[in-house]
Amino acid sequence: FFNYWGRIPKELEQNGAVIYYGKHESAASIADSADELCHRIRRIVEKSGCEKLNIIAHSKGGLDCRYAIDRLGIGDCVASLTTVNTPHRGCEFADYLLNKISPKIKNKVADTYNRALKRLGDENPDFLAAVGNLTASYCEPLDREMKTPDGVFCQSIGSVLKKSKSGKFPLNFSYHLVKYFDGKNDGLVGEQSFSWGEKYTLVTNGKKQGVSHGDIIDLY
Repeated sequence: FFNYWGRIPKELEQNGAVIYYGKHESAASIADSADELCHRIRRIVEKSGCEKLNIIAHSKGGLDCRYAIDRLGIGDCVASLTTVNTPHRGCEFADYLLNKISPKIKNKVADTYNRALKRLGDENPDFLAAVGNLTASYCEPLDREMKTPDGVFCQSIGSVLKKSKSGKFPLNFSYHLVKYFDGKNDGLVGEQSFSWGEKYTLVTNGKKQGVSHGDIIDLY
């Protein structure tokens, strides 16, 4: 119902790429999402005969793909993994929210989010499982445990907002909260959490507003 990747797929196709999408649940634990992606990747490789894929993964998708490669053995089907604004070391902001907000409010927010995602096509969304796997307390040890895979080119991309009002809702609201806990951020994830792999690129646009968590993938 919305164009998650904006103009990026068309640009890739114009340069010779064949595009496939993950089509996995948008709110699930990293382990569950990784399992879904493993099956999807195997099917794509078998159907296309391509042998290996180049994966571009945004936000939590980068953690899902790393887990699929490191823990579930899908690395033989992957030529490269590019993570975009992925919280490799998690978000301290998420730890604060989950620890400070009352169970009643957390469950209410989760129920609202899960109902909305079901209307958009997810079969079994689990908001709290997804957010719980984005905390610094969960991601930091996971990041240390998961190794950079042999034979897979790994790189990461990140960006930062410079002014909160430049981010579309709710990033304009969360920007200051994330800044308090995680420093420079894209409205959702701290810049210090983006870097991973053989190469890290911080994307800037030369403008005063910076580049948000949504802007980086041309979300509109």
